[in-house]
Amino acid sequence: GDSIALKAIARQGVTIIIKGPPQMGKSSLLLQINSAAEQAGKRVAFIDFQQFDRSSLVEADTFFQQFCNLLTHKLDLDNHVADCWTLPLGNRQRLTRYMSHYLLPKLDRPLVLAMDEADVIFDTNFRDDFFGTLRSWHSSRAHNPIWQQLDLVLVTSTEPYLFIKDLDESPFNVGEVIEPADFSLAQVIELNQKHDTPLSSPQVQQLFDLLGGHPYLVRLALYLLMEQRIAPADLFSQAIEERGPFGDHLRHHLSQLRRQMELVEGLHQVITHQTCPDQQIFFRLWGAGLVRREGQAVLPRCQLYANFFGRYLYD
Repeated sequence: GDSIALKAIARQGVTIIIKGPPQMGKSSLLLQINSAAEQAGKRVAFIDFQQFDRSSLVEADTFFQQFCNLLTHKLDLDNHVADCWTLPLGNRQRLTRYMSHYLLPKLDRPLVLAMDEADVIFDTNFRDDFFGTLRSWHSSRAHNPIWQQLDLVLVTSTEPYLFIKDLDESPFNVGEVIEPADFSLAQVIELNQKHDTPLSSPQVQQLFDLLGGHPYLVRLALYLLMEQRIAPADLFSQAIEERGPFGDHLRHHLSQLRRQMELVEGLHQVITHQTCPDQQIFFRLWGAGLVRREGQAVLPRCQLYANFFGRYLYD
């Protein structure tokens, strides 16, 4: 997946979607794409939707203007947002006009619009307008050369079709869709070597059995072992303890779950019956990185989660 994305960004007029649960390395892949784009002679504007304050996510008018202001600032261009907003147009048309008349023509090279944490926009009342605008830019490349100058990269942890009902208005089902995978056993063996080989071969297998290839947890475990903050035997024996090596991570998930009892019940069903009949609940648990699908079964993402939540979910 990573190499597909890095090859794609060298082409002109591409859309790349990076989709998957949190802590899968999506944001680091986005940084690699940004760097590859710059090497290919493109300009990159990076926008993290988490950095928009809450007040700007209430009214469409405020958000669309702030989005344009931020882009203008990132690109060091003269700001004509106020002029554009005097036009008797809707927000979608204003944003499109601003991009095609005021931003793209002023740049001497193609632009990559790299957007992280797109999930933030799913909870707004203007999500269809905003994402519909991005989709229209993607589609306009076929007949208007100015849009060939724009690449779109979007990162999301949520299943977009739960929110965007009209698939023709969604940018998430076009272009290259990359879903970062968990580490394979071979990759965990290689990472163990890169961390000064703190684990023997049987212990690497034991770590893989416990964590699957969960990228964040595997890296955390190997880091703690390399820094000699914990011995291998203790890492395994204290894995689900509150003060254990994964305690912060596990407690964070538990407190998030307990705010939504329907998710607690959904995860309990997964642990006890390997099923999750409610699709909405499944996608919310999947989006939180807690479960995975294997054939017809729905399973905890890794054995650590099965052990920890099996023990503490209803405590």
